[in-house]
Amino acid sequence: GPVSLSALRSAPSLRRRPAQSPRMAALAVPSGIVPSTAAFIIPNNALQQALFPIVVVVVLCVLAAVPLSPSITTPSPVIPDDPESPEFEKQSKLKKALGLQRRIFTSVALGAVVSAWIFSGTWAFALVLGWVGSKGLLEYYSLAQASQDCRPAKKCGVVALAVMMITACGQAYGLPFAYTDCVLPLAYISILAYLITLKRTEKATIADVQTTFMGIFYVGYLPSFWVRLRALGAIPASDIYAMLFAQKSSILISAPLFNPDIFTQGAIVTWWTMISIAAADVGAYFTGKNFGRTKLSEATGITISPNKTVEGFLGGVALSCLFMTTGARLMRWPIWWFTGPAYGGMISSLGLLGDLTVSLFKRDAGVKDTGTLLPGHGGLLDRVDSYLLTAMPVYYFVKFISQWVRI
Repeated sequence: GPVSLSALRSAPSLRRRPAQSPRMAALAVPSGIVPSTAAFIIPNNALQQALFPIVVVVVLCVLAAVPLSPSITTPSPVIPDDPESPEFEKQSKLKKALGLQRRIFTSVALGAVVSAWIFSGTWAFALVLGWVGSKGLLEYYSLAQASQDCRPAKKCGVVALAVMMITACGQAYGLPFAYTDCVLPLAYISILAYLITLKRTEKATIADVQTTFMGIFYVGYLPSFWVRLRALGAIPASDIYAMLFAQKSSILISAPLFNPDIFTQGAIVTWWTMISIAAADVGAYFTGKNFGRTKLSEATGITISPNKTVEGFLGGVALSCLFMTTGARLMRWPIWWFTGPAYGGMISSLGLLGDLTVSLFKRDAGVKDTGTLLPGHGGLLDRVDSYLLTAMPVYYFVKFISQWVRI
């Protein structure tokens, strides 16, 4: 029979539902905690060729580290005091050779360990990064206290850093980006309230507030973008196994340990980025040592690190661009012959800026190293200075070019 208009309007299937605004959709809490498997950065047909060099490098690092490992426990040769002694030159050469073997062993072992860390899953990656960041944050606060009269809120800074790393992890499981970025302003408000209401003999000063916030931003907020980058585009472990061995693994499909984001497209980009930053440091060192003539201070007026040269900087940029252009080609980035060198030039320049920034802090504090955690190498800030300022520009660069990646 005929259906009335009121019956049609009241029907559940035809009832108009209010449209959800884009802002409310962005803030909606995900219904399930499942790693996102959407492709963001690398086309599906380029994953294998982008991942294969990583496997090769890790295998070569392990193979090179095994025969060099005895150099760590080998005692250093004793050089005679008399330069005219026949043993003087022989023992000197042996000591230099042993030192070179130790440096090579450290480099290749670190390459294998860092590679394993990058592909250990977002939570494990953030956990290690959070530990390194907390140590680096305390080193920064110590430098600030050595250079001026201030009392930063150290514990509050460490807590804020930890929360930033945790919320950055949530992006891999669908946590809205707005939740991650709200941590920084909330930390500012909370710490301000803490410093103002804290009962102690001396009142809080501008130096206390500035030092606390600068540390959180520099060592906490900026490095958290490494976690965000690494979390992009989870790849099932069974797919990785099929890429390498041309067949799927039923064990990896059913095992819950391998289902989360152990492998991600962001991890592949992170690996290529970090090895390019390391290549910039190596290229700058050897180029500056062998061909350095023009001091960076003479060409630019930068007097923070007087031993750096223009030739060394250009050598670092060139090697970083070479590595990153190779990576961009393998990952099939759009206009790889342009985006690769641009990306390499950007991260090498930001790496130098990070190096000079830590040198500025040390000079102002009147110390040679940021700490003593690494015997013979200084503190953690001395080792990771090139990676602090690069994370955020790298993340947005990758997100920008991903709009033109063909899946």
